[in-house]
Amino acid sequence: MNGPVKIVIAALLCLAGLAFYLLSFDSFLFFGLPLIAGVAVAVWNTRTKPDWRTLDQAVDILRVYMGGHLLWSCIRYWMSDMQPAIDHPLGGPFVASLVAIGAFPMIKTLEGICGLLLLGNRFVPLALVLAVPTSVTIFYLNTFVTARLSGVLTGPPELGVNLLLMLAYWHCYRPMLAAKTRALPPDDPLNR
Repeated sequence: MNGPVKIVIAALLCLAGLAFYLLSFDSFLFFGLPLIAGVAVAVWNTRTKPDWRTLDQAVDILRVYMGGHLLWSCIRYWMSDMQPAIDHPLGGPFVASLVAIGAFPMIKTLEGICGLLLLGNRFVPLALVLAVPTSVTIFYLNTFVTARLSGVLTGPPELGVNLLLMLAYWHCYRPMLAAKTRALPPDDPLNR
């Protein structure tokens, strides 16, 4: 992809990020700002790493977007009163039960840890695997259970970005997907 096309795409992504401000400030912090930050990181890495490919730039955008999204979800839960209530006959009690058994705070903490790992570009394949249960739950809850327009617009991208990033890091998961393998404890000489 040539330079002018990349500039146009980057500008469109930034405009899409700013468009979330029209919905609400929380939507901007949740979706728009991470998207703009992802574009900024991709542009920075392109300038500092001359061998950075278009795929690397796209992965940077998605990684930073997802990391910022997860981190804001954690911060919003722990440090603000901006956590939206789910006013739905099934979705509301589901989330309330997660809170009642103490799972929701753990989920939000795990989201924050995954977000920091993705933003720091550390243990990214592990962070993506840890985020899958939450992504699947949000996808299902937003898309099929509550099925509000905002949910349908946010549920599929939640899971989609996670899966796209996992696909980009396929080389890290491939050894784990061997149909038949041999156990090798950490101190085994064959494990070196």
